[in-house]
Amino acid sequence: MSATATVLNPSHCPADVDPAEAIYQPFFKGGIALVLTLGAAWGAALLLRIALLGSFTAVGLQEVNAHGHAQIFGWVGLFVMGFAYQQFPRFKQVALAYPRLARLSFALMLGGIVLRSGLQPLVGHLPWTLIPAAAGSIVELAAIGLFLFVIVATFRRSLNPTRAYEFYIFAALAWFAVQGVYDTVYFVATALAPTRDHLLTLTATWQAPLREMQIHGFAMLMIFGVSQKILPAFYRFPEVPRRRSLVLLASILVGLAAQCTGFVLMRTAGHAWAALWYSGVLLMAGSSVVFALSLGLHRQALGADRSLKFIRTGYGWLLFSLLMLVLLPAYQFGLLRAVAPESHAAQIGFSHAYYGAIRHAITVGFISLMIVGVSAKVVPMLKGIPGSSLTSLWLPFALLNLGCFLRVSMQTLTDFNTAAFPVAGVSGLLEVTALALWGFHLWKVMNAKQGPMHSCSLSKQSC
Repeated sequence: MSATATVLNPSHCPADVDPAEAIYQPFFKGGIALVLTLGAAWGAALLLRIALLGSFTAVGLQEVNAHGHAQIFGWVGLFVMGFAYQQFPRFKQVALAYPRLARLSFALMLGGIVLRSGLQPLVGHLPWTLIPAAAGSIVELAAIGLFLFVIVATFRRSLNPTRAYEFYIFAALAWFAVQGVYDTVYFVATALAPTRDHLLTLTATWQAPLREMQIHGFAMLMIFGVSQKILPAFYRFPEVPRRRSLVLLASILVGLAAQCTGFVLMRTAGHAWAALWYSGVLLMAGSSVVFALSLGLHRQALGADRSLKFIRTGYGWLLFSLLMLVLLPAYQFGLLRAVAPESHAAQIGFSHAYYGAIRHAITVGFISLMIVGVSAKVVPMLKGIPGSSLTSLWLPFALLNLGCFLRVSMQTLTDFNTAAFPVAGVSGLLEVTALALWGFHLWKVMNAKQGPMHSCSLSKQSC
């Protein structure tokens, strides 16, 4: 049945929908709290230190990775879990399985993140902190296990046929579990590295595949899956044909596997394996571009609202980040050697600045904009509050995009001129300010009294 028909037929609203249930709220509030403390706010502070010292290697690996961990597990992970618990049962027109376990998974995930990210920077100075920090990771794995158990049990309750978008969700959930185990092992290995050279070897070999799993495997595929479900319903964009959707998913997964495998082999068995890595990059990036264009976001939308600008711009940042990734060899071995042969990046054969800019373009430009935009759409609907009565969120939108643009552009320019460091340093403050403005607004909406809109309004648009 088409998304439009579902919207217009109230009989498709599940009887169990109860807006007072609001299982998503602690997850969303926890995500906001973490992004404004251990996540983006801490990242902005680290960036200021980097700008003052004029080097992206001026801060410790464990401190940087602790910030990144809070972003992936707290900012992205908690929002995905909250949205999944609240909306996936509505997608499948069933009740959420084991809601008590779902609530327990929030407590475990939040506690685990605080232990892991809070103590990780200290493991190099206070060795005893490794035990509770690693315990935090184990607790996070327990939370992920409960989350997967509840979501799979919920999907199995439905008698509805499996839709193409669900395979993206299943793939994202699998990557969520795999990266969780990988991240735990990698953290302990780096914490126990006997020498600095051994630590650098571990980082250079194993960290990039971890980020691929987290960013392109977990976050991007989850967004792709949910986009196929909600965009046709919310804005009447065309549905991605089932066969094309599944072929693109298979291509993305093969590309990701080739990237991760090729990178490790390139580092351990010889540079000839770079061909496998780059083939994976081209396959994953090309398939993702075709998928993004298939969503029809360039077409006129029916029911356009304040969230659509975040979603459209987010996908624009995704395409830009993929273009940067494809051009990585040309930048590293062409432009850098031609224009800045004396730079540190050219001499060591790796640009921390450019590689980090790629990551920032997708994590902030795509993932964060999608979280902000979709939550700004979903939460008022769950609360029964008309979106037209709320702020347009233009200021957070402008600040987040300006901050991301300055970070990506100025960070890249630091390979050629150190004068770009201070501007890059300021970019983090703009992004945190944007997230704080949006977070305060969303928190206020979540705490508002239930509005007059029909309690099933969101379910009818997303079933």
